[in-house]
Amino acid sequence: MLPESSSPHGEAKIGASADANGGVKNKAKASSADATYPQASAITSLRLDVLLSVGRHRLTGRAQRADGDARALEMALSLRQALQTKKTTPPEVELIPWHLGPEDDDTEAALRGYLGMGLDVIRWIKAPAAADAMAPLRASLTSPSAEDAYHRQARLALCGMRAEQGEGTGMLPMVLAEQLGWAWVPGVVALERIEAIEGRHRHAEDGEPGKVNDCEETALFRAIVLQALPQGQRRRLAVTLPAILGVDSAAPAARQSAFGPAQRGQLRLVESGEELVLDPAVEQWPLIPARARPKRLKIVTATSARDRFKAAASKAESGGGRVLADVSAEEGATAILSMLEAEGVLPTGGARYDQQGSPQGDGR
Repeated sequence: MLPESSSPHGEAKIGASADANGGVKNKAKASSADATYPQASAITSLRLDVLLSVGRHRLTGRAQRADGDARALEMALSLRQALQTKKTTPPEVELIPWHLGPEDDDTEAALRGYLGMGLDVIRWIKAPAAADAMAPLRASLTSPSAEDAYHRQARLALCGMRAEQGEGTGMLPMVLAEQLGWAWVPGVVALERIEAIEGRHRHAEDGEPGKVNDCEETALFRAIVLQALPQGQRRRLAVTLPAILGVDSAAPAARQSAFGPAQRGQLRLVESGEELVLDPAVEQWPLIPARARPKRLKIVTATSARDRFKAAASKAESGGGRVLADVSAEEGATAILSMLEAEGVLPTGGARYDQQGSPQGDGR
């Protein structure tokens, strides 16, 4: 998953932003004539959906629980425990773990690792590895809940930032949030609280803009989360629910998986009700384990140990590069090719294409 989202359903739906002093500025305003803001009651029901995937050990390659998804499940379990131990009337928390993937021994062993964290059941949507996961997951997250009879259930989905096998692009939660119309917040390290906000939405009747139906109303909720920023910085955000949170690797580590609960837990096979769409190109892709690219070492010419330590500990500053703004496509392509040649990705003096589309210097 990408560290930032350019989706219009991401930052545009976040209800508050952090100022320079770390505080939260509330941006909840009545901006529509179809919304009124009376006093809202407290949360009575909360549904937490957690998307779980199969991970791979970095050295042995054995199937195990994914680190990011395990941290997301740990965050959901901690939130449920904190809400159920409240002195006041605790809300009803419905925790639903989901997994979509093929049936094999490695997958079952990895899912047993999640069950050992304290789950009773995991809903498993069986699908081939080349199947598109968007439609089944979208139908699963929008499935009705028995606790949501009066549209007063807060909805929140959690997952890791990216998968540890397969494509691993990190685009799944972003695309899923865009298709659902939910907010997407990446890099979450803490889920502080969920609260009701003053508001209700009156839905239009039969699609006519002049008529509204006052009998049907939807409660508004928001979650206060802590987002990780580069260089160890943190930012507190208030996001309007429903939302999908991408849990960062800096979040609290997952609890140890116990063998007894892992064997007693159930893997329940469910049907999403959506037709699985297979991608024939994915079946032909050669997948190999990803390896970390070596970092360039900085040559230190200092003579004393103090100067060498300062040079090694100092933050690297990017002095090269330039920003391309208001340039033509040819100028941009030439700058990119020059950068790739300077980095050693392309051979120096390689063939370039002129305006007619033929390489220069090949005699044609």
